[in-house]
Amino acid sequence: MMVIEPRGVISRRMQVAIPVISALVALALAALPLTFAGAPVLPAYREMFTGVFGSMFSFTEMLTRATPLIFTGLAAALAFKARLWNIGAEGQLYLGAMGAVAVGSG
Repeated sequence: MMVIEPRGVISRRMQVAIPVISALVALALAALPLTFAGAPVLPAYREMFTGVFGSMFSFTEMLTRATPLIFTGLAAALAFKARLWNIGAEGQLYLGAMGAVAVGSG
């Protein structure tokens, strides 16, 4: 039988180490398809970085494209925190976008 127990106290060191290790593992996993495709990994990561942070326009464009996804994630997190299951976040995003277009177009 599975028992749910409260998590113990996590040290400050682990609170820093877990996100850093997670980011490094994500970068390593993302490098696998690049390596298998024969693309140089470090120049590809450099291009990704400069593509987002290279100019103010590219940075604001990234924020513009990421905002709906961030709000969708926050809405799903809020529902999960309230112990409500919401597996239709993507559909809600699309319907919300269509509703915004309908209201905006009069």
